[in-house]
Amino acid sequence: MLLYLGMLVAVVSSLGAPLVPAIAAANDVSITSAQWSLTITLLVGAVATPVIGRLGDGPRRRTVVLVVLAVVLLGSVLAALPLGLGWLIAGRALQGFGLGLTPLAIATARTVLHGDQSRSAVAALSVTVAAGVGLGYPVTGAIAEVGGVHAAF
Repeated sequence: MLLYLGMLVAVVSSLGAPLVPAIAAANDVSITSAQWSLTITLLVGAVATPVIGRLGDGPRRRTVVLVVLAVVLLGSVLAALPLGLGWLIAGRALQGFGLGLTPLAIATARTVLHGDQSRSAVAALSVTVAAGVGLGYPVTGAIAEVGGVHAAF
């Protein structure tokens, strides 16, 4: 489960980068404006990560993870609908909350597992995040090529 969270976060965080020119063309806006589809995700993630970490510290961790996953799902739906750049940016902002799940997953691994299992799980999460970013670029590019820019989200 923790590895899936790590992969989800990595793919969502890298989702917008290769699509910025296509987003600009699909929404008839400048590349500078379309760049906000990537920037807003990282900005929200930077602010939300410590908040999610604090909220998820203790007995509410499962609830926090489920709520954040619901927010990311809502953001994915909004970003996938062809409603215009404003809604795409709003959806990507909601997806940015998911970036706070990686540290929470690492904290969970360190809390629940002990010794070598804990170290192995943290290492696997780190590798998963890096692999997810690398996987996110070609996969979203291929999906956008076949189904259009919104299908990638």
